[in-house]
Amino acid sequence: MASALTDVELHVAQVLDAAALGVSRTATPPSLYMGPMPLSAPPLAVAVREVPGDAPEDYMGTGRSYLQRDVQVLVRGRDYLEAQALARECWRTLHLVAVSGYVSCRAQGLPSYLGEGDNHRHRFVFTVTLAYAA
Repeated sequence: MASALTDVELHVAQVLDAAALGVSRTATPPSLYMGPMPLSAPPLAVAVREVPGDAPEDYMGTGRSYLQRDVQVLVRGRDYLEAQALARECWRTLHLVAVSGYVSCRAQGLPSYLGEGDNHRHRFVFTVTLAYAA
């Protein structure tokens, strides 16, 4: 089962998609992405990207390990307050949510403002840590 849990981007995106926050992976055009935010994304959009690196591992003494993976959630919008509100809703949705197959899902800190990016869109980011036993 551990291999099924390695796609943390997908699992976080599924939680956000199901939360009815106004962003969707299946809309035309989509407004919820896995991986980097495409330049063609609509003005209000969310990207979920796994933070590269090895998953911290703690051996539990039972032949299993406790692993953690980090994902960044990037929210951008044309309007500062609209982007901030969506970032906070994404944070609330993900903080301590039960995700099937994971021991925990915890949003770290609050969304941080990154300033304006491409096309003068305001950006907020936060990190989510998912933990599982393997």
